[in-house]
Amino acid sequence: MALTPKDAVLFDLYTSLAERIASGARTTVEMINGPVESRKEFATRVGSIESEADELLGKIIRRVDDMFVTPYDRGDLQVLANTLDDAMDSLEEATDLIILHDVQDFPKGMVDQVDAVRRLAELTANSIPRLKNLKDLDHYFVEADRIEDEGDRLHRRITSLLFSGNFDAMTILRINGVIEAFEECLDHLARVARTVRTIALRES
Repeated sequence: MALTPKDAVLFDLYTSLAERIASGARTTVEMINGPVESRKEFATRVGSIESEADELLGKIIRRVDDMFVTPYDRGDLQVLANTLDDAMDSLEEATDLIILHDVQDFPKGMVDQVDAVRRLAELTANSIPRLKNLKDLDHYFVEADRIEDEGDRLHRRITSLLFSGNFDAMTILRINGVIEAFEECLDHLARVARTVRTIALRES
């Protein structure tokens, strides 16, 4: 089925996918800050949100593939969808590992790392609707870079603390995978911003 270049449904699907990531990030913040006995319930909720995101990804890819003329470069649109999905996958992986590895306590700074994920996810969800006209995106690009840099600094500090000698080997193994998954989520979200910037530059 051929679709018009400015097919509104396509942009709504991207927005819905970004909103799922923001919802998953907020749920993860609740999980990290909540009681240990509630973490499994929150992780299950993140898993359900990830499944919804997978369905949206499928709809986006099929819609882009069906378009005779795409609103922007077809490859950029596919990369954008897949990178959003990668961010959601990393977030779900982190919460799942917390349960699978039975992580009880988090190292100093990890709460801040998760909050950085939330802030960048919400920034992304608020900015993706502007993909339709590519207007007023400068703040998004600047703030996404700033949060990514903040996340990188937090990641280095948490990793340094983890290997400082104050944690036993099993604790390091349990927590390190979680920290890396949150870092990957931030990286994917930052790549989303860079992909949108690439689209905007191509269209300028």
